[in-house]
Formats: sequence, C-alpha cells, structure tokens
Amino acid sequence: MQQEPQPYVQSGSAQPAHNKNKTWLTCAVIGLVLLCIGSLVVLLGFGGLVAIFGPDPEGLQFEIESPGAVAKGETFDLTVILRNIGDEAFTVTEVQMPTSIIQAASPVTVNPAQTSQVDYDESVGFGYEILLQPGEASEVTFQMISTQPGNYSGDVTVVVGNRRKSVNLYLVVNDVQAAQPTPIDEPSVVPQANLIANSKVPFEAVVEIQALIDYEGELVQAWWGSGTIISPDGLILTNAHVISSTKNFQVADLVVALTIQPDQPPEPRYFAKVMQVDQYLDVAVIRVETYLDRNPVDRTTLALPYVPMGDSDALKLNDELVILGYPGIGGQTITLTDGRVGGFTFEEGYGSRAFIKTSATIAGGNSGGLAANANGEIIGIPTQMGYGGDDQYADCRRLVDTNEDGMVDENDTCIPTGGFINALRPIKLALPYIEAARSGEVNITVSVENTETYTAEGSIYYQDDFSDPSTGWYTGDDGSISYSYTDGEYLIGVSKNNWISWATIGEDLQDSITTVNVRPKKSTGDGGFGLICRYVDDHNYYGLEVSEDGYHSIWRYDNGEYVFLSYWAFSELIPQSQEMQITASCVGDRLSLAVNDTLLAEVTDSTFRSGDMGLFSETYDIGGLVAAFDNFVLRVP
Repeated sequence: MQQEPQPYVQSGSAQPAHNKNKTWLTCAVIGLVLLCIGSLVVLLGFGGLVAIFGPDPEGLQFEIESPGAVAKGETFDLTVILRNIGDEAFTVTEVQMPTSIIQAASPVTVNPAQTSQVDYDESVGFGYEILLQPGEASEVTFQMISTQPGNYSGDVTVVVGNRRKSVNLYLVVNDVQAAQPTPIDEPSVVPQANLIANSKVPFEAVVEIQALIDYEGELVQAWWGSGTIISPDGLILTNAHVISSTKNFQVADLVVALTIQPDQPPEPRYFAKVMQVDQYLDVAVIRVETYLDRNPVDRTTLALPYVPMGDSDALKLNDELVILGYPGIGGQTITLTDGRVGGFTFEEGYGSRAFIKTSATIAGGNSGGLAANANGEIIGIPTQMGYGGDDQYADCRRLVDTNEDGMVDENDTCIPTGGFINALRPIKLALPYIEAARSGEVNITVSVENTETYTAEGSIYYQDDFSDPSTGWYTGDDGSISYSYTDGEYLIGVSKNNWISWATIGEDLQDSITTVNVRPKKSTGDGGFGLICRYVDDHNYYGLEVSEDGYHSIWRYDNGEYVFLSYWAFSELIPQSQEMQITASCVGDRLSLAVNDTLLAEVTDSTFRSGDMGLFSETYDIGGLVAAFDNFVLRVP
C-alpha cells in the first residue's frame, strides 16, 4: 500500500479566471507575508514598497499607441499618452518600459528626451519632470526599430512620486524583413502568388463586431471581436464567443462596424441578429438586420463587399495565409498578419483537419476575423476555443475597471483577454451553419452535453471524508479567508469579493482522477468552487470549476496569466446552490470535468505535466461564500 499523502495548504488570493477586477496574488501564511514585505523593504526601501503596493496615482490616466505587429527591421513609434483627469496637479517622474519590449525593439530616439535613465531588473526607467495640471495631456514618444522576431508583452509603468500605474503592452515582431522603399525610377514588381503584395487583400469585407450590454438602462459596449462578410445580403461569419453572452454579461445587441478605409477606425453601420451558433466549434453566423436608427435593411439591394468561399481541404503545408481583423492593441484600425500553414490537428468527430495550425502570430481581437488563402478566399476563422495548444481566450473585452471609478463600463479601456492565437477553424466545418443561415434558420447551441455516464476509474491513492480534523488539511482564519473542519466537512470560506483561495494535499502526481462532494454552505448566488490539478506553484496550475448558478469552465493559470481552455458555459445538469459531486480528470494531455457522473467539458492541454492536487473556492461580484467539501477521493490510473 502506498504511503498516505500529508495534506497541507497553499492558500492564496488571485484574480479569478473570468472576473473583471484586478487583485494581487498574496502570500498564504502570515509569516511568509512578513518575510516577503521585509525582503522588499531591504531591496527597495520603504518608498519603493509604497510605489509597488500603494494606490495608483490619483487623477492619472494613460494609454499606449503602438502598431501591435511589425516586421523585423521596421521603424515605428510607440507613444505613451498621459492625462490628468483629476482635480489636482501632479508630476510624472518616470516612464518605465519593459525590458522584454526593449530587447525586441531598440529605442532610436525618445521625445521629449529623458532627463535620466535607470536599468531595473524587468524594465528601463526614463526620468522626466512632466507637470500636468487638471485637464492637461502630454505624450512621450519612443521611436523604435524592431530587432528580435517573436511575441512580447510587458507592463509599461508611469511613476508619479511614490505611486505608479501600469498598462500591459503586446508587441509582435514578425520574422520577415521590413519592405524597403522602391526607388521612384524603378518599376514595382508584384509577385503574383503573394497576397500581401497584390490587390487581393479583401479588407473591406472584414468587420468589427461590438457587443452591447444593458448597463443601468443604457446600452454600452462591453467588448468587440472581428467578423467576415460572406454574402452581399449581410451574412457575417465569426466566433461564437464574440457574439455570445458570458456568465457576467448578457448581450443585448450587436453592432456591425464596416471597414471603409484601412487607415481609419471602422464605422458602425448596422445592428445584427444571431442566426447560427455552435459554442463547441466556436463558430457563429450573424445577419445584418437594421440600420443604427432601427430601420430595417433591404437585403436585396444591400450589396455589401464580401469574400468568396475557399476550400480548406485543399490547403497544404507552407501555403500562404493572410489574417485580417481588429486586434485592439496598437490602435483601432484593421491589422493584417501574414503566415503559412504549419500543420493540422485531429479532433474526434471532426477528422484530421479540426484545426489548421499556422505560423502566423495572431493578436487577440482578430478572433472571429478573416483567414484567407493566396486567392483572397476565406478558408478559416482565427479561433482558440477548444484548441489544446497555445490557445488563449483573446478577444477585446471591458473586464477591468481601468479608470478606477468603481464600475466596468464604456469608459474603461477595452483590452484583449489572453494573448495570441495560432489556430484556425477550417471553413468546411462552418459550411452547414452558413447554409442554414442562408435559409433563414436560427439555431443556437449554448453548450454541448455528454449524457453518457462518466465513471471515475483507477486505484485509490488517497481519500478523506473530513470526519477526523487530524488528517492534516490546513485550518485557520485571517478575516478574509478561512479553513476549518466542521460537522464532517472541510470548509473554505472567502469573505472578499473577486477572490480565490485553495488548499492542496502536498503531492506531485502526473495523472490523477479526483472526486469530491461540494455544496455552498453559505451562498452568494454566483460563487464558484472546484478542483485544482498539476499545481506547480502559485502561478502555474489547472482549475476545473463549477458555479452556484449553473456554469462550468476549465482554465489554467500560466505564469500569472489566466487562459481559458473551456470557457464558461451553462448546463442544466449542474444543481444550482445544491450539493453536487465534481470529478476532475487530469490524465496525459486530456483534462475532463464531470458533475454527478456526467461529463460536461473535456479539453487537451500539455502545459503542465505534473503537480499537486487540491480544492478551491472563489467569489466574484459578491463576497462571503463558504464552500463545504466532503468525500475527497484521489485515484491514479
């Protein structure tokens, strides 16, 4: 018989995988917290500590303008726009650029010139004395030249006295040399096979889709994604998640913004109706219905620009691809990304071309946009739902209170959630939905349920019914999170909103199938709970989760970034605010979530190969959740 694990806790608080408010990851044990703070005081001094943990500078608002994607050797501008939206003057003393961006693109000039420059571990500080009176704005422009191909991200930080505020910056440096100007006395030669260089780039058919929600009686834009017009009478192909409601936001309307000029933001023109949705494929077809004044369109005379259908089955390795969309980083205009076919992914039920892998690095926000072949035909949709590689749920959503007014609304910056996409759903899989939409059929598949019984198999490695408080699970209460054995159950309570806390058993396993009974002992109405597997450290693990109000998801916390593998979907099979049995299977590269022996979601991901197992409880808009766990059984296959 194997030696019993000795449970212990690694509890913490972090931004929930799908929530909207920014929260710091904290140390779990008070002594460790003091050690962390003490170390920072030694390293940075008390002023440096206040700058990190203190509140944002009052009245400071700033944004970054950059191209988002550039070619190797290209010169471009990166501008930090500073504004004082407060009631008192302040002085910006430093602008810190992340070292990762500096390594990818070297600054050539800085305007205005910095008064000093300091190299930190993860950033380079450019010193200034920029005084901003209330209502004033100023700019710091870095002229850069890209040097290292790859995908880069990091926080640009603005310092005001002993306070600072950060905004994340994404930059893609493509591994192609920037085009050199053609001498005026030499004719330009256009390669016929190169879509980027000829007139077949169908940018006019790419649209921005804006999701509107009802906020206190007003329609406000919550997020946007991209789409492609596929018929002159207004059918548009996109991703399901771009146009679908989420756990926290109910979509009230969809606005279609047309691309009139490639150097201008898209122009809102129409409201659209959802025709076909398959959330598992992450495919949707919507149709233009009315103008913005709510007058209906005449589809017989609409005559919108559109792209013809291509043959995704005809694609071969190394075929040229062009991706068009609205990434939401580096500006509001349409963005073109070039790449090639890098391979194909098999998926049960969809064959050997369930996904087209591409060498293109597609920035978030392009999700749902156009993937075209060398003839300008649509052959795929940039997407990431269900793909088991480096996928991230990455469209542009207002999920963070960026202006710190206590609300997430149209005044906040819309940011790409997640990072970059490297997979396409082939157009062939979308054809049945397109044909159904042409016929006027409406069909919305909100989730894919497997009604077959799911049985946890394998030999029992560890089990605990929590009747004996000496089995070793952590107990304690710091006022914000609490852990206790009570009446034969193990309780994890979270009093704060937007908080997650967990406890693990103290083992390192490659494969595991874990089952536990859980119920909300103290309900908030929308809290969540579940199982952790392959917990490497506070910044790296998988979470398989259900919520009190009937939603489920699978995600990973990857180097401090939450990545959805299976986005929140509603299931009638989840008992709302009642006890249920949750099973989390993490075997090989397959992660499965079942409730009451029925499979709800299954994904593939190989980011983490081994790690600890545990339980977690989290809150969203309302704090005060207490989750009661019982009959914990850990099996190994």
